[in-house]
Amino acid sequence: MPAAPPPSPCPPDWEPQICELKAAVDVLKQQHLTDVDIGALLDAATHDGIKTLPYARFFNAKEEQERRDDERRARDGTPGIGIVFETRPDGLHIIDVVPDAPAEKAGVRPDDLVVAMNDRSVVGIDGGELMKLAKGDAGVPLKLTVQRGPKHAVLTFAPVRAIVKPRPATVKRLDGDILYTRLSSFPEPAVGDYIDAVQAARRAGPPVKQMILDLRINGGGALNAAIGITALFAGRDRTAMVTVERGDTHRRRYTTNWPDYELPVMHGQDPLAPLQADDWWRTVPLVVLVDGQSASAAEATAAALKDLGRAKLLGMPTYGKGLAQTGVDLIDGTRLNFTFARNLRPNGCPMDGYGVVPDWLVPPRRDADVDGVLLWYREVDLARAPYADRQAPDPFAQVRKARQKLRDERVRAKVDTARSAALPQRAFGTAADWQLRQALDALAGRPVQTIAAPAQLMPAQPVCERGGN
Repeated sequence: MPAAPPPSPCPPDWEPQICELKAAVDVLKQQHLTDVDIGALLDAATHDGIKTLPYARFFNAKEEQERRDDERRARDGTPGIGIVFETRPDGLHIIDVVPDAPAEKAGVRPDDLVVAMNDRSVVGIDGGELMKLAKGDAGVPLKLTVQRGPKHAVLTFAPVRAIVKPRPATVKRLDGDILYTRLSSFPEPAVGDYIDAVQAARRAGPPVKQMILDLRINGGGALNAAIGITALFAGRDRTAMVTVERGDTHRRRYTTNWPDYELPVMHGQDPLAPLQADDWWRTVPLVVLVDGQSASAAEATAAALKDLGRAKLLGMPTYGKGLAQTGVDLIDGTRLNFTFARNLRPNGCPMDGYGVVPDWLVPPRRDADVDGVLLWYREVDLARAPYADRQAPDPFAQVRKARQKLRDERVRAKVDTARSAALPQRAFGTAADWQLRQALDALAGRPVQTIAAPAQLMPAQPVCERGGN
């Protein structure tokens, strides 16, 4: 009879793969030619394994401390070069360059494609590695290798890092009684900062009769901040969002009531409470601007204001990240961030993969290449996207294939998709802002110059549940 296998060295409640890893480590410790740094090996295995899950990341104790420090610096201002970019398979597409920041002074432009930092390729780089590569002290240069234009001219810049302070809320008057407001992100203080900026602008001139909320190139942030902005305009007792957790076993309905939008920065005080007697917030005509870089909390805000009948949306379809992440502190100062829920709009429709389609489909430029605009990378373009049920057919495989085919054809034809699609952020809110001009026409009751989206570049209509309002 064959010899019986040796007994398992692991407790019975361990996953078999964990036991296999332990067995491999035991062999390496005893038989490898040289000493093995087992801690580093296991740390790498943990990192690499967890990052195969979308939006999941493991932080060891050192990384977790760095993450906390980064959060603090993000609030107070952090050393950087002042660029806004999206990660694409071929590098980092610079969407905008912050005025007067180091990158602009060095000559970096919107639409440049960063292919290397400090001579290390960033093509296909992991988000955590990119953060390590980009981070540095003020006064230290960051070498950028970029490709520019349809001929992909290779240029090198070395902007010197400086303190760049976040300014998520900006407000200005247009034509006297129209208020243009912009949120570039949703940090925890966004609700209070936005209220303060708008109230100051209201006090500085005649009564505001119409309003624009610009959420373009807004990658999201704190979900509760998004709910707070929704509550600000929609009023109390409305459904802002529903989260669906693992296996549809638990659902949470987020309303526009306190404390559903509470955040630590609020210190237990509802920032909307002093405004409840001011009907202006809930009645002023409102248009929300969105684009393919409106993601996560930004598109959740836009979707809620649209579904609740509080605002009309104008621009291009949003990114399509309808997933919620959370973080759990583990042992010895480590942390795990992971996706725990799928977000549903107030009307019961999912956003993950689909995004939010505006009421008026308007490109960023009057003469924009519509295909180029729609081919901005979105959640649907990710291979085996994070929202897909891995045990079921991929619902977006066909549209992803069509989008990639057209993208490849444009590359072969040397069509500069980025330049045709992008509008520098500094042009937002100016006379050069075509989408803003159309929003003003919409508020004035004039015709809006819209486009038709090619069906093959858009996901099919989502399967929606019954809404909560």
